[in-house]
Order: sequence, then structure tokens, then C-alpha cells
Amino acid sequence: MTKTLLEARNWRIASDGQRLEQKKFGLILLPSHATMLAHEWPLWRRWYAPVSVRGKDVLDVGAGCGETAYFYFKRGARKVICVEPDRAAIECLTENAARHSWNVEIAHEAFRLDMLREYRFDFMKMDGEGCEKELLQLNKLPTRAVVESHSPQLTDELTRQLGARVVAELLQGASLLHITGDEAESNRKSGLPVGI
Repeated sequence: MTKTLLEARNWRIASDGQRLEQKKFGLILLPSHATMLAHEWPLWRRWYAPVSVRGKDVLDVGAGCGETAYFYFKRGARKVICVEPDRAAIECLTENAARHSWNVEIAHEAFRLDMLREYRFDFMKMDGEGCEKELLQLNKLPTRAVVESHSPQLTDELTRQLGARVVAELLQGASLLHITGDEAESNRKSGLPVGI
């Protein structure tokens, strides 16, 4: 796939010889993240921002190399809180944030449910390869969210418990979900508990 990306002319091998650079976006990515971006960008454009994020803070769970932070900054996000456990991805994310002067807060760790209390945010994107299961401990989310669910069973449970709506079927039984947090969002802004 790397060869195909390089032939597309929007990509080049980064100066370290290991990573790829998306020339149009100016992003340094690990090859696996470059492949994902190349395949999923149209999907993100259609489904990753079901509400305006202009001037808002986004919690980006599974932030990778910063490709989704880039997506949200292009849509006017004020700040992106990036949660990512992979060290190599964090290195790319840190470099991309510096390169673009992004207003980011980086949490180099796996998602924890109490992050929903610790961070102030207006919208959440979650694609953490299984961490979405943690959401089943909640009755509702503090904000609207787009969540990638990685199994049909988990999709069914998130749909039942949190009122998630499947907006796209992905490969290998994964689904992209929208979860509305209107009531919870108004409670959070008023300082009331939100079911966490």
C-alpha cells in the first residue's frame, strides 16, 4: 500500500526514511496511519463532524498521528485533546502539532472513563480499537460523539444503552455510530451531573 500512496503523488517518504508525509496536508504519519487516512478521508468528511466544531473543544480518543486533529482543526476547532497510547504515533502527533501550531493537549495513555470528567470538551471522536466498550458503563454521554464500534455485538449494546445510531458499516464488522448528547451537554454546561 505504501507504494500505491507514493505513486499517488500526494505522498512522499519523510526525511527519516521510515514515515510518510502527506504533502497536501503537511502531516507526518506512520505507514499504517497513512493507509488509513487515504482510505477513510471521504468517510470522515461525511460522518466525523455531525455538528459544527467551530470554536469548540474536541476530545479525540485514538488520535493516532494527529490526522483526526487535523480534520477537526480544518473545521474550526479551538482545541483538540488527543488521547493516544502508541509511542510512535505520539511522536508523529507531537511533530505535526508543532509544525501546524495546533492548540492541542496530548494524553499519552489509553482511554480511561474518568477522562470524560477530567477534560472539558464539546464533542468527542472515539476510535480506540475496543475502548468504546468502556462507554457501556454510562447511561449517557456528556456531549455528542462519533464512535467507531469494532464488533456487531458492541454496536447493538451501544445502540440500546446510549441511543447510538449506526451511520456507516465499516470493514470486518465495525460500525460508525453517532451518539447524541443534547440533554447531557446542556446539563454539563449548567454544572449538573451527567450520569458519569
